[in-house]
Amino acid sequence: MVPLLAAIVRAGSAAAAAVAGYAAGFMFFAGTCYWITETMIVYGGLNAAAAFGVALLFVLVYALFFAAFALALYYFIRAIGLGGLLFAAPLWVTIELIRANFFFGGFPWMLSGYALVPYEGVLQAASWTGIYGLSFLAAAVNSVLAAALFRRSVTLLAAGAAAIAVAWVLPIIGETHASESIPVRIVQTNISLDQSWDQHSGSVLLDEIERLSIGSRQLEGVIVWPETPAPLYIEEDATFRARVARIAQAADSYFVLGYVGTAGEGSANSAAVISPQGRMISRYDKMHLVPFGEYVPLKRLLFFAEKMVRHVGDFTRGTSYTISPVGSRRLSTVICYESIFPNIVRQFVRRGSELVVVITNDGWFGTSSAPYQHLRMGVVRAVENRRYVIRAANTGVSAIIDPYGRIEAQTEIGVRTALDGAAKFRSDRTFYAAYGDIFAYLNVAAVGFLPLTTLVRRRPKMNIKLKEPYVRRTH
Repeated sequence: MVPLLAAIVRAGSAAAAAVAGYAAGFMFFAGTCYWITETMIVYGGLNAAAAFGVALLFVLVYALFFAAFALALYYFIRAIGLGGLLFAAPLWVTIELIRANFFFGGFPWMLSGYALVPYEGVLQAASWTGIYGLSFLAAAVNSVLAAALFRRSVTLLAAGAAAIAVAWVLPIIGETHASESIPVRIVQTNISLDQSWDQHSGSVLLDEIERLSIGSRQLEGVIVWPETPAPLYIEEDATFRARVARIAQAADSYFVLGYVGTAGEGSANSAAVISPQGRMISRYDKMHLVPFGEYVPLKRLLFFAEKMVRHVGDFTRGTSYTISPVGSRRLSTVICYESIFPNIVRQFVRRGSELVVVITNDGWFGTSSAPYQHLRMGVVRAVENRRYVIRAANTGVSAIIDPYGRIEAQTEIGVRTALDGAAKFRSDRTFYAAYGDIFAYLNVAAVGFLPLTTLVRRRPKMNIKLKEPYVRRTH
């Protein structure tokens, strides 16, 4: 980020600053979301040229957020000098907040704060501020380094270096341990997107997955299957419903799985929780659908894009946060794309969830870095809410994440396997879970405050040379 800040400070005009920001945004989104092309080929059914065009359009549009940041910061620096860099961090948070919440429901993928996930001590700040606090820290340190560069200040440079050093070695402070735990088995189904689902091949595959689910011993805990591309129906398919009940009963466990639910005349991307007795005790329908993946926004205007959801259907959006009882405790299920939205997971926790299950199908990402990016976002959700996150991914990465963001166990990509571990229920509530993105909105307020301060400009100092008083001379 320092090179971008340097380019903004040195920009000779607002246009030059905006171009520098746009170029940085183009490189950022092209580098972090390069997998969109492959996803559109596999998921959207587009040819390579069309898929590349969609990805390019995405990058061209989202790079505008960086241009807006650069343009605003340029004017701040013009108004108050190099001290305008002090507003880089709150301005950056404001831009990320807008990106995360607007334009087709928002796209908070790989916000800058996720870069701090490897630093476990600093990561804990998310329990107070959410991901935006981490973004603030990242931008603030870069701002200090940029100021040190232009002022040639050894003090500022040392402060920036010290902040980085502290982030590197800072331990987790104030760790507490929940007492009650439950065995967990994550079944990574690894179902190919082009898997044939005729009666015979589908049955053979499900037999293998069932054996992995039951295992060699009675689990007496929670079994989790991922969101899946398979056409699995619990309400409409008596054979599959019986299989699901059999797995739960054989393992004497609660069973969480994704399936295609009925929703009036349409269908929903759903998750069910099955009791150890084989009965469905809760159903959750995904509320935040993927635009152009699970529904087409502005259908009348964008009618040509409807073929992009033909492979998975045009889902009906869910309307309520469902908390499922697990004995005397409670869990929630978040489906795929929803896990990148901090407020969705937070709302489940506010409503009493003591364990967060994330089911996802990251097979659309192929062998790119996207599954690992998605996993990193799940790590921050765990810290924000101080909850275990049980992540079941169709093709990987499946993982068990503790409330401090440590991955206790994880799978490899592209293998069919079962991952055994344990999770603990927690009922305490973090500041972030209770109050949400207050920190982010304080940054918005700070950015709004600067234009007010520039209205009150200091008057230029009077530098008038007074003449000597007239003295009448007499002789």
